[in-house]
Amino acid sequence: MKLHSAWIRLLLMSGYVALVSLYGAIAHAAKCEYKIANEWGSGFTATIRITNDGTVPISSWALNWNYSDGSRITSSWNATVTGANPYSASPLNWNTNIAVGSNVEFGVQGTNGGSKAQVPIIAGAVCTGAVASSITPASSSARSSSVSSARSSSISASLRSSASVSIASSLRSSSLASAAGQMCNWYGSLTPLCATTAKGWGYENGKSCVATATCSAQPAPYGVVGATSSARSSVVSSSSMTSRSSSSRSSFRSSSSTAITSSSASSIPPIVGGCDGYATRYWDCCKPHCGWSGNVPTLVAPLQSCAANNTRLSDLTLPSSCDGGNAHMCWGMAPFAVSDTLAYGFAATSSGDVCGRCYQLQFTGSSHNSPGDPGSAALAGKTMIVQATNIGYDVGGGQFDILVPGGGVGAFNACSAQWGVSNSELGAQYGGLLAACKQELGYNASLAQYKSCLTNRCNSVFGSRGLTELQRACTWYADWFQAADNPALKYKEVACPAELTARSGMNRSALNDIKTSCN
Repeated sequence: MKLHSAWIRLLLMSGYVALVSLYGAIAHAAKCEYKIANEWGSGFTATIRITNDGTVPISSWALNWNYSDGSRITSSWNATVTGANPYSASPLNWNTNIAVGSNVEFGVQGTNGGSKAQVPIIAGAVCTGAVASSITPASSSARSSSVSSARSSSISASLRSSASVSIASSLRSSSLASAAGQMCNWYGSLTPLCATTAKGWGYENGKSCVATATCSAQPAPYGVVGATSSARSSVVSSSSMTSRSSSSRSSFRSSSSTAITSSSASSIPPIVGGCDGYATRYWDCCKPHCGWSGNVPTLVAPLQSCAANNTRLSDLTLPSSCDGGNAHMCWGMAPFAVSDTLAYGFAATSSGDVCGRCYQLQFTGSSHNSPGDPGSAALAGKTMIVQATNIGYDVGGGQFDILVPGGGVGAFNACSAQWGVSNSELGAQYGGLLAACKQELGYNASLAQYKSCLTNRCNSVFGSRGLTELQRACTWYADWFQAADNPALKYKEVACPAELTARSGMNRSALNDIKTSCN
């Protein structure tokens, strides 16, 4: 059938309206979730997450919710929470913007009004978006974005489907190019590329990133992906094909979100059973136990040490800086975030044949010796993989003394001389900067207060001296690790990720001797 030109113009105009309406819905809609992180008889902690599963960045957000069972908020972190049921939350200066495929999350702690912690409905303009009458409004709990049957017909559905493909594809392509640009496929994890860090891992704009040179050195199929890579082309192509199905818009949004936010955290299964343990913290600047050839197994290279200026030392026989020598702990042994729920690092463990072994740590939400610690509660559910680089004669079985700049020097201190700082600036001998914050604020302060104090001390000790790599790792403890004080955990030995063996040079994979027993 031949259509009159006037009808064609009308249909095109209808398609344009649908296209604009679709743009408005995709531009602002986000997924808002409230999840219980931990609960005990009279209290709970919860995480509230906003995921930008649209196709353009979100530049501002505000949420509100209400408890109907009498629950009340007592503290919060990573957001400004106001009100007294209903509650409102607004961003801090560093988490206002949410890039496409990214998310921000904040936490609350409160008293429990019922026998079980309540999961309220999260509301806010960012959770629903601007939708036209031709599209079914989405709720925060179910965002099916189905097309209204009242406006459906074979012609309008066809126009809407093609509009979905063209607008979503172009918006997604432009947002990747402008908001994210190229990214690093780091052994299955899509991680931002650094803008200014030239080598190794960095921490820019509140997130971990990988230097382009470091990312490019990975073996195929990993490395830099983006506007010109085949990896990105295949993602866009498959997404566009999915978009052309009858459920075009929701299918596209789902596939694009998955492609952008996929993380190696999803490939690490949770620990079932496992061993009970806990994490402490230290950084003494000494040459580690695994830096001597006699302390590592045959076929395993010892850990290299560094000079006071952090340059690598090739002579493995040099004495430790804690014994009057020049061999120090290298700054590359600092922990770093892989995703919001996964981090890598290094640790001292109990004595024995431990050099180069890796352990998965799954945090339970409680503290080993600080009941009610808000940081440990906020850390619940997160995972760390650490490689053993040292032993501590005061470190017991099941204890992992994580290397963190500013974590406390412990029994030895070569840091004051290496960094040019006074002993008092480094905080408590055991517990470091966080312990000093707790001595200053008391033991009933809020998590936000502890994290702010710790961040300020990190910036004062390291940032003021231009020690940016150490500063990033120190603030990682406040941000990703939630300033947790000796958190309890489940652990098991696992194969070491390539990211850790590449940094340490210690690779036990040829020995194939992973232990299943608790240490």
